[in-house]
Amino acid sequence: MLALATPPHGLTLLAVGVYSARNATAVAGRYIEARLGKPSLVRETSRFTVAEAIKHPVKTARRLKSKPQDALEGVVLNPSLEERVRDIAIATRNTRQNNGLYRNILMYGPPGTGKTLFAKKLAMHSGMDYAIMTGGDVAPMGRDGVTAMHKVFDWAGTSRRGLLLFVDEADAFLRKRATEKISEDLRATLNAFLYRTGEQSNKFMLVLASNQPEQFDWAINDRIDEIVNFDLPGLEERERLVRLYFDKYVLEPATGGRQRMKLAQFDYGKKCSEIAKRTEGMSGREISKLGVAWQAAAYSSEDGILTEAMIDARVDDAVKQHHQKMDWLRGEEEAKSLTPPPLSPLPAGVPGSGGKRGFTLPLKDTPRAEEAIAPVLDINLPSPSDGDQSAGGKRIDSTGPGCEAEAKTVKGDLNQDDGERKPDQTPPKDGSPV
Repeated sequence: MLALATPPHGLTLLAVGVYSARNATAVAGRYIEARLGKPSLVRETSRFTVAEAIKHPVKTARRLKSKPQDALEGVVLNPSLEERVRDIAIATRNTRQNNGLYRNILMYGPPGTGKTLFAKKLAMHSGMDYAIMTGGDVAPMGRDGVTAMHKVFDWAGTSRRGLLLFVDEADAFLRKRATEKISEDLRATLNAFLYRTGEQSNKFMLVLASNQPEQFDWAINDRIDEIVNFDLPGLEERERLVRLYFDKYVLEPATGGRQRMKLAQFDYGKKCSEIAKRTEGMSGREISKLGVAWQAAAYSSEDGILTEAMIDARVDDAVKQHHQKMDWLRGEEEAKSLTPPPLSPLPAGVPGSGGKRGFTLPLKDTPRAEEAIAPVLDINLPSPSDGDQSAGGKRIDSTGPGCEAEAKTVKGDLNQDDGERKPDQTPPKDGSPV
């Protein structure tokens, strides 16, 4: 009986083997996920996974054999900004080649000014991989945000080529912890981000993009080494953009021969210069949408010919829509500036400070109300200054005989009940009963 109660040694060894295999499989899975699997927070990356390599072998081979590109290829910026970002690109490339510490960059400016495009070009120019994540994806993760954030940086640290981590709309979750109202889960995720970026790394480079950099937590500002302002394009930059997208979306399809698109005869260069002058205040993204609109206009026409009048019509619509957007933006800013601050109790002695249950008499009506009830309460108000007058245009003097007579009349009216006047009910000063 004793032999039957004791489990055989073979079963014990089998249980140990199953347990060890399970743990080994979990460790191997986490290793593969950290090395090759794309984290859930990463929206787009140039770093290929095993599944992508099997699915697109030719594309993967081309990517591995690709050579570093010009950091400003297809990016149109003003000369001073172009010189600055080119220096950043050269320094980043040399940092990678010498296994140095990468510098973190903050790019700010209006939407559609080329921040994301430059981040991709910067990674390709330096020979690094890039990964794009957006701040709006962090808050909805709740408690899983901390784990997901650590997975991103664990994954970034395994890149052999170095990883440029681009965080678009970074102000969505990197807000000030002291003044902004954020959830505890988001606060914990922000702390995890700060922990992983506390020291500069030779494995990854952090690039943040924001339209409102003033909302960053101060600890985030402390991690930024370079700040670059991507402003709206000027006249020369707009003309370069118009010509760029006119060639891309109109001339190339029209001359390719395979597209159902033709272009009418007119002065293309002169037309691009005119469009550049009319699109003042528009971003590069808005101008690129103009090129798509011209192409769509040609495809929707009966003969497939894009005329000068069709181009002007699309420009008119785009300019009108841009002005409408600016009106909406100005309306929002004015509404924020005109929003009154929350009501706070007035100091003692200030007119209108005696309100109860949250009710306070408006300051503009306080003096007139006090003048009206002063005779009733036998209050001597200070004499008005600088020509303050009542509604009748006469100055009110609460110390004159007329006010005393009026006070007595009002007191008598207050003692009136059912149309009959009652005698004065004030108790005698000697304490005798009334």
